[in-house]
Amino acid sequence: MSRYRAQVREVVNRNTVVSLALSQGFNAFLPVYDGGIDFILQHEGDGRLRKVQLKSRWTIDRKYLGRDIWIAFPISSDWYLVPHDEMVALAEASGATQTASWVANGIYNMPRPSKIVIAASAKYRLDPIEDVAAAAAGDEQIQ
Repeated sequence: MSRYRAQVREVVNRNTVVSLALSQGFNAFLPVYDGGIDFILQHEGDGRLRKVQLKSRWTIDRKYLGRDIWIAFPISSDWYLVPHDEMVALAEASGATQTASWVANGIYNMPRPSKIVIAASAKYRLDPIEDVAAAAAGDEQIQ
């Protein structure tokens, strides 16, 4: 099982984010070809689309620039779904795009985001999975 650990973790994380999105009225679709999009969320009520790239941490990547991609990532036990280009703007403001990682490789990630990054991401925080699971299992109304 250890050789499949990363794949299993990705499936668990994808299912978690999809479950959280379902509770907000989105439906999920898997693209046939992964050209940088792990899955697509479409809001049933108003048609909003989210082209989602799933990450294990706050991550920006030059190859996602200008593509209207949203990054799903956890901080502690909370999940966030943030527009990639907003994340890049935040990285520019903080100087992260001046790092060797971004300049040389076009990628930058934060295993432990700062309080500023967490605060800037707060409006994109998804409901806790525990709340969504409890509502799905009981009579509570999922918002």
